[in-house]
Amino acid sequence: MKFGFFAAGLAAALATAAIAQEAEDPFADAVESRHGLMLLMAQNLGTLGGMAKGETPYDAAVAGKAADNIAALSSVMSMDLFPAGSEYEKAADSFALPSIWSNQEDFVKKISALNDAANAMTADAKKDLASLQAGMNGIGGACAACHKAYRQPEE
Repeated sequence: MKFGFFAAGLAAALATAAIAQEAEDPFADAVESRHGLMLLMAQNLGTLGGMAKGETPYDAAVAGKAADNIAALSSVMSMDLFPAGSEYEKAADSFALPSIWSNQEDFVKKISALNDAANAMTADAKKDLASLQAGMNGIGGACAACHKAYRQPEE
């Protein structure tokens, strides 16, 4: 019986802590989701980049899997991950610039361009090294265009 009360008390304390954290930063989940998504994309881009630069041997199967992952991850990008108010200096750990919301139509176009480049990469990466290298230009350009316009550089 004592254990039941202890467990209930512990659960209540943890729930209170979670609610307090949410009250502190209501955008914590969105920012963490964006970071996770970007980290996974970076990991897969690193795999492709290593092959494209000749740092690791080209492997069509590995390149294809990484490209498929990037396409799947980029398809998750949407305004749902960028709720208004979750920008740099307003939400903890956010690097999103306020221009995302003031120029939302352009931001959404950049997400679409990323999806197009990622989908093209799924075919390019599986063909041969030259196609992979060409595809890297497209996806690198899409990433850079968005980050230059809508991401606060890390200090």
